[in-house]
Amino acid sequence: MKKESRIDLAMLLIRLSVGCVFVAHGSQKLFGLFNGIGLEGTARIVEGLGFHYAYVTAGIWGGVEFAGGIFIILGILVRFSSGAIAVTMLIRMFKINLAYGFFFHNGGIEYNILVIAACIPLMLIGGGRWSVWDS
Repeated sequence: MKKESRIDLAMLLIRLSVGCVFVAHGSQKLFGLFNGIGLEGTARIVEGLGFHYAYVTAGIWGGVEFAGGIFIILGILVRFSSGAIAVTMLIRMFKINLAYGFFFHNGGIEYNILVIAACIPLMLIGGGRWSVWDS
């Protein structure tokens, strides 16, 4: 297998992994699926963090995750979508998780770092040859 084909396969596997996780997380935040809290619950958390316009902010966060995940899976605007997900993870890392240390089981930043690390190749390289419309 040629190097270019291996890179395209790697980008597809990263896209599918990141995309599926964020479609699920966005579904929890927006629609309450998968034992999620829905938009109202997400808005309460956002408001508790001190953000203004809690429903709008919650909708943006959930929308970035849900739509961004779908776009990443399909290979549509991959650089933009993965960048938007990375930015939301950075915001949450500093507003929520940093106070709990490093490890995920304590609510720390471990998960945020992994997501951001998975988004970096998508931002730098794009979705690869097997994308619908790579950014």
